[in-house]
Amino acid sequence: MGKRTQIESALAAIVQALNGTSAAWVVGGSTGLMLRGLPLLAAPNDIDLYTDDEDYDRIYERLEPYAADTKQLSECGSYRSMLSHFVIEGVSVELVGGFVVRAKGCRYVTEVRSLLGPSSELVIIQHEGRDIAVPVIPLAHELWFNVLRNREDRIQLIIEHYIMDPSRHERLRLQLEKRNVLTVEAKKQLTQRLADRQAGVAR
Repeated sequence: MGKRTQIESALAAIVQALNGTSAAWVVGGSTGLMLRGLPLLAAPNDIDLYTDDEDYDRIYERLEPYAADTKQLSECGSYRSMLSHFVIEGVSVELVGGFVVRAKGCRYVTEVRSLLGPSSELVIIQHEGRDIAVPVIPLAHELWFNVLRNREDRIQLIIEHYIMDPSRHERLRLQLEKRNVLTVEAKKQLTQRLADRQAGVAR
């Protein structure tokens, strides 16, 4: 079984386990980028599920049969989140709640229920002859998240995809910039970089 097939099997099991719950969640990280069709250099090693603190326990309870540990508050360097880990269909899964990034004078909060969930993209995967809809975190989030953690490889990859249809992502990007504490300089640099790439100027 290929890595992508294994990941899609795990995602199908996650969707089934969480079916009927009122908790909001989205898939992010490299798996989210893979599902969008971005050309990653290597297949994802795990699945990142994002949710809010208030939805965390409901999701954990549904996934508990696969649990590798119990939830714990993680405050490490620039990041704050509730974390727990699972192994589903042989794939490592990380449940991340209330994720906050502090870097470059900025403070960025992942608001899943109120913002990222409603703006997520439903990607259809095939599993055992069935269509499974997986909510993938918005590309505008991935752009800012990787800017704040200085992942230049990911930034370039995301920008290339972003400028293919900027109108699809711009509204949420501007919304994220209003709702989070992001410096004027950081916003200016990102706006300029997107404009330059659209104009064909490599940076």
